[in-house]
Amino acid sequence: MQAGLFNKPITIFEPIDSINEYGERTIDWKQRYDTRANVVYASSARENQNSEEFFAYIVTFGVRSYVPVTERCQIEFRGKRFRIITIEERELQNDKLIRAELINE
Repeated sequence: MQAGLFNKPITIFEPIDSINEYGERTIDWKQRYDTRANVVYASSARENQNSEEFFAYIVTFGVRSYVPVTERCQIEFRGKRFRIITIEERELQNDKLIRAELINE
């Protein structure tokens, strides 16, 4: 990949598991890493979730191989959160392809 393709800023959030005062297990999201990515919109669909129309779409983020990201992380791009589906590490291109879906908040 060419370095000029990584032109969109993204933020990676990691989950922090904790237990509150009622003994309930909660997940807090902590900002872990800011980087730039190549963003490609892969597919989209109209869904009906909880009697609400939702436009779900899948995005492919291309980042460099040194970016610390796992399948449990979330990505924020243009004010929207994405749940990671798969991470494909490509050694020859020295990058990772991350497929993620939009989270209905």
